[in-house]
Amino acid sequence: SMAYHLDIRRERLRRLRILVLVVPRLLDRHLAPVLGFWRFPFMITLPFRAPRFARLFGRPSDDHGLREVKRTFLLVGVLYNLLSATKGNATALKVAQGFLFDLANAVQRQAYLPGPPHPRDWDWFHREHEAQMREGFIRNNENSGIAQTPDEVRLEIVRCRFFEAFRDMGDAAMTEAFCRSDEVVFNEYSQEMRFHRGEISPDTIARGAKRCQFVYVRLRKSAG
Repeated sequence: SMAYHLDIRRERLRRLRILVLVVPRLLDRHLAPVLGFWRFPFMITLPFRAPRFARLFGRPSDDHGLREVKRTFLLVGVLYNLLSATKGNATALKVAQGFLFDLANAVQRQAYLPGPPHPRDWDWFHREHEAQMREGFIRNNENSGIAQTPDEVRLEIVRCRFFEAFRDMGDAAMTEAFCRSDEVVFNEYSQEMRFHRGEISPDTIARGAKRCQFVYVRLRKSAG
């Protein structure tokens, strides 16, 4: 069968929609309890503080993929560091994780929870997910290859550049929000699919493992 490719135009539109509509709303939601009114000037200054932090976060050893991830999440790193300096690390981490969790949910729901006419079936999901791993933003993470049977798909992330980027921005624990987002969104997809992290603990790099486990199980409908 011919290789399936992402629709580049649709991916760009999705990214733009997230950037323009979702990001400001989520920043507002997560900064309000911590900064109150002062969240507005804080949000306005974030982009102006970014160039200095970009230099701070960069490492001579960064490869292309890591540079791309750091560029994409630069403002989250700025937000974390500015909040950390004024409100402490625990508050900064809580806000950054809350924001990233909601953002990842929004991004993944756009990508994987299609409206009509797409049926939410097993084959559609895995075709889309594999294309995202080849061509989408998550191509920046490296996996050990996909092991597939008719009722199970398994893979392991062996290098998580999200983890490396947030580590260099001040706290790798920010990444754990993405682990939780996978567990939420992939289990929303269909009654016929269950996602879990396998049998070992810890089960993701952000939680202290060497690799991230991804296990998708197809639950066959009982005949009747």
